[in-house]
Amino acid sequence: MRLPSKNTLKLIYDFEVGGGELYYNKFLKKFTWPGLQSGPTIGIGVDCAYYTKQELKSLFSFLPLNQINLVCGAAGKTGQAGKEYTKVLREAGIEVSWNQAQKIFLNTTWVKFSKLTDNVFQGSNDLCDDAYGALVSLIFNRGSGLSGESRSEMRDIKNLVPQKNYHAIARKIRSMKRLWFGKGVDGLIDRREREAQMVENCESKMLV
Repeated sequence: MRLPSKNTLKLIYDFEVGGGELYYNKFLKKFTWPGLQSGPTIGIGVDCAYYTKQELKSLFSFLPLNQINLVCGAAGKTGQAGKEYTKVLREAGIEVSWNQAQKIFLNTTWVKFSKLTDNVFQGSNDLCDDAYGALVSLIFNRGSGLSGESRSEMRDIKNLVPQKNYHAIARKIRSMKRLWFGKGVDGLIDRREREAQMVENCESKMLV
């Protein structure tokens, strides 16, 4: 399995858990609802709405059985339903420590989304570490779907990856910012910029 680069971990930690342990312990060790079509979320970006009940049971096996059953109930609950169910999970007092969150991310979440990235962007595993990490971050954040107008850039990236066209891939990632301008989610705009810069790191190395 390909491990995340140092820059990849920093990017994901910055956007998923405010940079690391201090922010996590203060704001994220209990369930939160990030908004839009998210579901109840905890750990390092574990959006429980997008996991099956069986996956959630495995992910949170360290919790007491009654809490595991509650977490499994988050499967499929997105948007307003996710927001309401987040309240249920918070009231139950369910917490995930920073150490547990890191273990889930490295042993399960990263594995899941790197495999998805390999499937969606075939040939991505041949990219340099930072470009690969940027694409895993993208799939982690946006999912693996390629249908619809809002996914046009992702379809373009699929065709660019085998060419290792880092410049064009970065440009397509930046183009996605159009989806969130004026919607009060500037963090997503910033995330796309960081991902584009990581891809460009690879282009710069090729020119040296």
